[in-house]
This record gives sequence, structure tokens and C-alpha cells, in this order.
Amino acid sequence: MSVTHSITGGLVHLSGNPIQITLTADVVKANYKLAVKVTCAALMGSPFMEEIAPNRPSLQAVFNISGFIDQPVAHDFDFPAVGVVSAHPKLAFAVTIDIGEVWTDSSGDRQVAWNNLSVNNSLTVIKGKLRPYELGLLNDDGKDFSSQYINGGKFLTHLPNFQVVSPTQIVKLWYLSRWTNIHNAEWNLSITTDLKIGRLPISGEAILNPISGLLEFSINPAFIGFNIGQGENILSYTFWLSDADGDISEHRTFLVDNGYYEKSFLFYYVNPLSGVDCIWLTGPYSEGLKTESEIAYRAVPVLSGSKAASQTTISSGSQRTWELNTGPKSFSEILALRDFLTSKQCWMVDPQNGQKLIPVNIEPGDHKLFDVSDDIQNLDIKIMEAH
Repeated sequence: MSVTHSITGGLVHLSGNPIQITLTADVVKANYKLAVKVTCAALMGSPFMEEIAPNRPSLQAVFNISGFIDQPVAHDFDFPAVGVVSAHPKLAFAVTIDIGEVWTDSSGDRQVAWNNLSVNNSLTVIKGKLRPYELGLLNDDGKDFSSQYINGGKFLTHLPNFQVVSPTQIVKLWYLSRWTNIHNAEWNLSITTDLKIGRLPISGEAILNPISGLLEFSINPAFIGFNIGQGENILSYTFWLSDADGDISEHRTFLVDNGYYEKSFLFYYVNPLSGVDCIWLTGPYSEGLKTESEIAYRAVPVLSGSKAASQTTISSGSQRTWELNTGPKSFSEILALRDFLTSKQCWMVDPQNGQKLIPVNIEPGDHKLFDVSDDIQNLDIKIMEAH
């Protein structure tokens, strides 16, 4: 007997989308089932095993193992940033697949046999999920997450190219290597200013190691080492990765807004592709305080004076809130705010201390993304301290 297998969608997957493995048998026996064993040291309960009787006459069984793998993850990122490149091995799971057969022998005993796989037995899985419409678009083009993002050299974000950023904002880009061995690469930054002619390049080493998991790139010209002259303003900068054969990632350009704002806000949030994005909001704002308390009644003692209360506060708490406007945003930037509004983990840079983060939640509700009566699009958002 022999069993063959195929994995739909390549060898890199998002945990929240179907991860489909199809097994095909050549013959069947009594009470015959095909089996899959999923092993991952990072997941609770590993190894996981599932058995399915094959369909007739194809002798195939289809397994979806995403339910085993889509477990909570402790997302991490550098704040304050400590270097251009930082590895996060815990944000990419190494998953091993074994395939097997289960049947009943002539003595009525249960038998299990596992096949030793030599190829296509290891998957890389990162926490995240593409929306059904995004999957549909990829399917229409004959693509999948692995071919579009990993083999295609895309950074793990839905934020648009030509994102508007502040002069001091350290943006984040996340990348997963498509090489199975250590691969030598470089990061590249090309800068334009209002005083110098042409684009000014900076580059540095970026070793792509398969055990490094997701690579976090912290990007800002001054932070990376660009010397900004007196009275000079950076207008834009472009970031990408390359190796000896050429570019291995897309080019991402950031437009720098050097205007004055009395108050602006920076947010970091986990996006659906397991990266942490950074956005800058510059519109009007107000800050509030939401208070809550629990009051109990007690009888006033006989002959009590005017200080005695019949209602006593037994618990109380408060929560800071901010009502913010995004400030003017492009059509693509407004659309990309969907990830921010639905993120399960979000942090605001403390307005009083730029070296600290405040965990926050975003108030759910109906958000009007566009209004044809407005020349410049913007969005109102309510933020709540997550304490």
C-alpha cells in the first residue's frame, strides 16, 4: 500500500485560512482510513492526528488542519526601535506533516502505518487571515498567499504604497524569507530631500535565516543613520530588499509631511498578516475620562450626623478616552484603515512620553469611510484605554 499527498497553496500559510492536504490511496482494506499527523513544538496539544475514510472511487480524503494551528500568538515588536532588522522566530510556526493509513487486520486488530515523507512535509504558518474577498481575488488570478506575498516578495501589510508619515515616525515593514537556507541580502533606503539633488542611497546587511521567522524592519532615515543638514527636510524615502541577483522585495515609498501640527498621534497595531503596522493621525482631537462605580446601600445609624451617607461607593474605576480625526487621507489610506479599526491588539504612543506605549481598544460601530461632499477624506475614531 502507498499514500500520496498534495498541499494546496504552497508551503507557507496563514493560520486562519484553510490549510488543505489531500491524501490519495492506491488500495483500501477493512475499516480503512487515511490519516494525517500535525506536529509543531510551538502549539499546545501537538501532535494532532485526524482520520478520514477516503471517498470512492477516487480513494481520496481532504484534510483541513488550520483548526489545529490557529492558536493565540503573543505578538512582539521593537519599541522603542533598537535596530533596522529584528528577528521574531515565534511569529512563524514550523509545522511537520506525516501521512498514514489506519485499517483492521484479519485478526480484528487496529493497525496504523505512517509513511516517511522526503519532500513537502514541512509547512511554515504565520498567525493571520485573508478576508474571503481577498482569497477570491487571488483564486481568480490562480494565486495564493504563498505565491503572492512570500514568493512575490511583498511585505506583510495592507497599508498602501506612498503612505504619508511624520518626519520622526519609525515605520515598520515585515518580511518572511522564501529561502530554505541562510540567504545573504541587503536592505536599501533611497532618500530625497529639499536641498540635495537626486536620490541618496543607504544600505545595510540583512541575513535571511529560515529559523528567524518574521523579520521586522524599523525604518526612518535619521534612525537608520542619514545625516540631515541644518534646515533640510526629507521629502520621501523608499525601502526595499535585494541580493546579488537583484531585488527580492517590492519597493515601498513613504511621503514625509513636514507640516506643523499642534498635536498628532501614532498608533501601532497587529494587522491580519501578523505584522505590526504604524499609522499617524493628525486631525482634531479631544480627550476624556470615562468613570464607573458601584454603589451599595446601608442603613444610617441612629443619631448619625450630617456626614453619614446611606449610599457608599464600594468600587470605582476610570478609563481615558480620545476622540480623534485621522486628518486628510488618500483613498487607499482610508481603505487600509479597516485593519486598524478591526485589530485585536493596538497601542498608542503615549502623548506625554514618546518612549512608552498605551494599550488601547477602538470603539466598534459604523464608520463612514467616504463622503462625496468632502474634497478631502477623513475619519472620526474613538479610542479607549485598555485598562
